[in-house]
Amino acid sequence: MAILYFLGEEPFRNDQQQDCCLIVEVHALDWIQDELIRLAAEEAIDQNFGQRLELWSADEEEATHYLQADPAATRGSLMLGSGAPLFWHLLPIG
Repeated sequence: MAILYFLGEEPFRNDQQQDCCLIVEVHALDWIQDELIRLAAEEAIDQNFGQRLELWSADEEEATHYLQADPAATRGSLMLGSGAPLFWHLLPIG
């Protein structure tokens, strides 16, 4: 199993209309191409939150750096069509 991390290319609006950094973590089978996982994650974010944005690949160190900066970030999870779990994190900017 591989864990892939993605960052939103632009600020993501939370329920309070605050600009946030979106971090996405997907646990997927090793044989699934990273690009397909990224596209599925973008689609899941759009379908569940009504916000279309491009996700950029990040490594675990970069994602962890952001997540440690704000342990009180809003978090949740979704399931991709392939059954892979997607965990999202919203960290307010500024």
